[in-house]
Amino acid sequence: MSVSNSSILKNLPPSSPDESTLDPRRWVALAVVLGALFLVVLDFLIVNIALPAMQADLRATSAQLQLVVAGYGLAYAVCLITGGRLGDIHGRRRMFLWGVAAFTLASLLCGLAPSASLLIAARVLQGGTAALMVPQIFSLVQVSFPPHERARAFAILGIVVGIASFIGNVLGGYLVSANFAGLTWRPIFFVNLPVGVLSLLLAPRFVPESRAPHAHKLDLIGVALVSLGLFLLIFPMAEGREAGWPWWAWLCVGFSFVILRGFFLFEAHLMQNGGAPLVDLNLFHDRNFVAGLGCMMTTFMGMSSFALMLTMFLQDGMGLQPREAGLCFAPLSLLFLCASLFALRYADQLGTLLLLAGVIIMIIGASWLIFLMHAQGVGFSTRALIAPISIYGFGQGLLVPQLSGVVLRGVSPHLAGTASGVLTTGQQVAGSLGIALIGSVFFTLLGPKPEPSRFAYAFSHTFACNMVLMILTFVLLLCLPRFGPKLEVAAEAI
Repeated sequence: MSVSNSSILKNLPPSSPDESTLDPRRWVALAVVLGALFLVVLDFLIVNIALPAMQADLRATSAQLQLVVAGYGLAYAVCLITGGRLGDIHGRRRMFLWGVAAFTLASLLCGLAPSASLLIAARVLQGGTAALMVPQIFSLVQVSFPPHERARAFAILGIVVGIASFIGNVLGGYLVSANFAGLTWRPIFFVNLPVGVLSLLLAPRFVPESRAPHAHKLDLIGVALVSLGLFLLIFPMAEGREAGWPWWAWLCVGFSFVILRGFFLFEAHLMQNGGAPLVDLNLFHDRNFVAGLGCMMTTFMGMSSFALMLTMFLQDGMGLQPREAGLCFAPLSLLFLCASLFALRYADQLGTLLLLAGVIIMIIGASWLIFLMHAQGVGFSTRALIAPISIYGFGQGLLVPQLSGVVLRGVSPHLAGTASGVLTTGQQVAGSLGIALIGSVFFTLLGPKPEPSRFAYAFSHTFACNMVLMILTFVLLLCLPRFGPKLEVAAEAI
C-alpha cells in the first residue's frame, strides 16, 4: 500500500466545523472525492502487472521499467507538501479540480505513449498531479466533519484504499490479458478517464470550497532544492546498472547529497529569520519520530520492490498470463484489508505490540516464500503461493495502516502537520529507492537473457534484502513508545 494514515493527517487545517454550520451534503462530497483517491491508489499497483507487456511492446529496458514505477511515486512524494500548501492558499476545491483534470490528461498520455521514455514522463506527470488531489481530500474531512464523525470518515478512506489495492492487481491482470482492440497494456490507464470526468462534473456541485485562514507563502526555493536532490538520487540508481555504472551516475548521487544538505541549511536559515520553511527542522530533534520515520522507510522500500519482483517472477519466470498473475496478488490484498480492519479495532489495546506482531508475521511469510523458491524454483503450483503471500499480506495489514498513527502520537501538537507530511514524503521516497536499489540487484542477478529458472534464483536471493529491511523495522519499532494510535486524537492535536 502506498497511501497510509500519514497521508490522512497531511496538511489538515486546525479548525473543526461547528454543528450549526455542517454541510448536509458532506457525505456526498466525501463520496465524490473518494473516486479520485481510488484512482491514485489504483495507479500505484495496476502498473506492476502490466510491466512485462510494456517491456515487450515498447522494447523497454529493465531500468526504464523501474522508472515507470518509481517515477510516479517520486513525483508524488516531491509534490505532496507543495500540493497541500497550494490548496491552503488558493482553495482546496480549486486545487482538487485542477489535480483531477491534470491527472486524467496524464492518464490519457500514459495510454497513448509510443515509447518507454514518453511513458516515464507521463507517469511522472501523473504522480505530480496526484499530489495536487490527495491533500485536498484529507483536508475536506477535517473542515467538513465534526470530531465524532471524523473517525468514521477516515475509516471509509482506509477501506477505499484497501479495495483499490485489491482491484488494482486483479483488474490490471484482466485488462492486459483481454487485449482489447490489440491495445495490450494501454487500457490500464484508459480506465481512469471516465472516473476523472465524473469527478470533474460532480465536484463543483457537491464539494465545498475552503482555504486556510493564515496560509503561509510557498517555499519555492525549498521545493526546487528537495525536488532536484531527490531526482539526482533516484534516477542514476535506476539507470546506472543498465549503463554499466558510468561516472555521471556516481556524480549525480554525490551532488544529490550536496543539494539535500543545502536544502536543510536553507530551511534552517528560514526558521532563524522568521520565514515559513517547507519542513520544520525541530521535528528531527524528536528521537521517537526519527525512529518512526526509519520504520516507515524500511517498510516501504521492501514492499515496493516485492511487488516488482513478484510480478516479473510470475509472468516471465513461471509463464503466467497477466490475469493469472493478478489473481495471485488477490490473497495479499484481501488479507491486508482484513488485517487493517482487525488492527483498527484493537490498536488502542495492543499499541506497538500490534506493529511488532505484523513484522514478525511478514518475516514468516517471506521466509516461507524464499524456501519455496529454493526448493522448487519455478516448478511449483500457484496454489503453493497462496499461504505465504496471504501471511505476508496479513502482516502488512497489521503494520502499515497503524504505523504512522503510533509515530504521530508522540509528536508535539504544533509539529503534527509537518510530521505527517514528512512521513508521507519519506514513505514515497523509500518506495522509489526500493524499486531503484533492490530492483537493480534483482535485474543484475537475472542477467541479460535469463532462463525461467533464473527468476527463482534472483527472487530468493534479492528477497534476502527485504528480510534485512524487515529486521531493521522490528529493531526500530522497539524504540517507539508502547501506546496505541488514535487517529482522531492525532488529528485534533493539529
